[in-house]
Amino acid sequence: MADNDISVASVEVTLRSEIGMSSAIQMKSAYLPQTGEINDDGSSPRLHPGDSLQEEGLAGPNARVYITKIATRTPDEEIEQLIRENPGCETNTGTHGFYTLVLATSIRLGDLSTSHFINGTVDIALPEGIQILTYSPRERGIISSIIEKQGDAISLSPGRGGFASANASTKRPPDPKETRFGIPVGPDEKITGSYSKKRGYSLDIPAGFLLEYQGMPKKKHAMYWEIYPPMPPNDVEITGKNMLTVMSLVIRAPVNTPLALNVRIECRVKGDLWGVIPIKGSALV
Repeated sequence: MADNDISVASVEVTLRSEIGMSSAIQMKSAYLPQTGEINDDGSSPRLHPGDSLQEEGLAGPNARVYITKIATRTPDEEIEQLIRENPGCETNTGTHGFYTLVLATSIRLGDLSTSHFINGTVDIALPEGIQILTYSPRERGIISSIIEKQGDAISLSPGRGGFASANASTKRPPDPKETRFGIPVGPDEKITGSYSKKRGYSLDIPAGFLLEYQGMPKKKHAMYWEIYPPMPPNDVEITGKNMLTVMSLVIRAPVNTPLALNVRIECRVKGDLWGVIPIKGSALV
């Protein structure tokens, strides 16, 4: 990967519960008749297998997650500081490289009438031999501050991926080396992002779409983030379709090693029909 290159890869993964799709449809049909429609005999119509929820494959307490990984080379001016902060870190640039990875996820609950998001975790693991040097956000207050500022975009520094609230409508002189890209956040839906080595990342994500989260290390090549609703909770956002996270990490990797992320997501959702249910899924991106 050259200094000015940017790599963007996206995958879609379904988070499933132990409740089968057909069972979820039958439970909803039995206990939650659809509102707003009346049969000829005066009764409310109920869901049956073959309805739209089954066609989408997301009946009951399930979710669809859109995961995007963005990779760039870490600027040289940041590498010296990273090496000082990580004693014993391999510095031979002929055998190792330093990269900044940004991981964006969008969680879309399958059935908003029966499921509410409670919390979850995003676990990531890189191939053996890769070392995570730093990551962001590290503290709870970082995302809280962005949400409070109510910006319509977020920015990440080019080296370490430090977060800040931004305004997408702010006019800036054009950067001829800026690269623009899209991040899938739903079926046929994308948000716009841009990257330049000088300015870093700008992602057109309104603050109200963000969940709160913080990262914690597990091994040299693995870590996880806890994700949870904003505090105080906003029912409109946490039960709706816009639940996004953006995380970053800087890694040291042997030359020619694929920067593949094994991502495992586990969330807890709650509904009147099934109580608190874990939903799980994983993907390689």
